[in-house]
Amino acid sequence: MLSIHPNARTTPAVRAEIARSSEPTGILARRFGVSTETVRKWRRRGPAACEDRSSRPHTLPWKASEEERAIVRALRRATGFPLDDLTFVVGHFLPHLDRDNVYRILKAAGLSRRPPPAAPERAAGKFKEYELGFVHMDVKHLPKLRTADGELRKRFLFVAIDRRSRSVHLAVRDEETEAVARAFLEEALAAFPFRVTRVLTDRGSCFTAEGFEKRCRELGVEHRKTRPHTPRTNGMAERFNGRVQREVLGITAAGHRDLERLLAGFNSAYNARRQRVLSGRSPEEVVREHLARDPGLANPGYRPSSDPGALAEAMQIIERAKDVSQPDNYGGTPKPT
Repeated sequence: MLSIHPNARTTPAVRAEIARSSEPTGILARRFGVSTETVRKWRRRGPAACEDRSSRPHTLPWKASEEERAIVRALRRATGFPLDDLTFVVGHFLPHLDRDNVYRILKAAGLSRRPPPAAPERAAGKFKEYELGFVHMDVKHLPKLRTADGELRKRFLFVAIDRRSRSVHLAVRDEETEAVARAFLEEALAAFPFRVTRVLTDRGSCFTAEGFEKRCRELGVEHRKTRPHTPRTNGMAERFNGRVQREVLGITAAGHRDLERLLAGFNSAYNARRQRVLSGRSPEEVVREHLARDPGLANPGYRPSSDPGALAEAMQIIERAKDVSQPDNYGGTPKPT
């Protein structure tokens, strides 16, 4: 958009005509109602430079020297004082600088806004180390599968994982109720070769029911619950559920029985798997080391729940799943037998 100074007596078209004209200066001045100096100015600039030039000064005068401006900038960066406080401090040794002068110095240096306070670095959270027996519990919803009578039904995976050794006990149940949670608690206490002294759960209805609390007291187990809306407190069980999702639930299972056998095999393999968090040892090795060092940790009611054939059966189910997802014949020539 064409911009003309509000006090201009000529337009760019008139100026171009003046610049191209060979008539005397006085005649052009009388014709367009301007002074002879104006005519000479546009003739000097020529027809290609008929726009108004900016009247903004190239440099602005400062009331403070470069050294004084550097002092104000350094004070702002070092203290982070607001403008009024900074002006009060500067006024003690640079009394000729008022609030407007200080603000102008800060504005030119991009320091007119106070920098946000630096947030203190928060160390990465770690679980407090306990001896064997601090168990995290959780429930994971399994995908719906068809039963033998063709009905789609969802089941639930109850998880118990020891904080120190990462030993895991899994159980698939039909319901997520207080009675089922109590039964799983008793089963988990017997499935671990060490005494369970503490249980940490979320605030699901099956774990907060009075019956579950009472059973914990009867078994001599301290029941701890996570704070509301804070799942990271039970993060060990949450991460394990994510591993189940990645490593097991991505396998095509024909039905509930196959999925249950897959989870049993995964349970057995996980407890024997070497883990980086355990310095290259498996949960079973860690448990043996601790029990050898302190036999008092042993569980007198220990009843092994591991199925020696679960892992082999799980591997067979995985092989069948591969055949289903990657058939030999994709519509072409049948594969010779």
